[in-house]
Amino acid sequence: MFEDETVDIECPKCGHRNSMLVRGFEESAESHFVCVNCKTGVKVEANEFRHRLDQVREELEALERDAKREAKPKPKRPPKDDFQI
Repeated sequence: MFEDETVDIECPKCGHRNSMLVRGFEESAESHFVCVNCKTGVKVEANEFRHRLDQVREELEALERDAKREAKPKPKRPPKDDFQI
């Protein structure tokens, strides 16, 4: 769902924000990239990110379930004096 989204990661040396695809975090326990500004190699441990991404997915699924429940039309109550036998 979020694989093609990007996250910005700040370089610890120069502070430049580098974009990484979420897919990179999902594929391995750690990701590496080179800062486009200062060319420093940066290692990012993905465990915490993946844990939070799983939480966000669960929250989104719960919202979707709630929205489906609310979207279902409620059965109409018959008027008070409308009796069917």
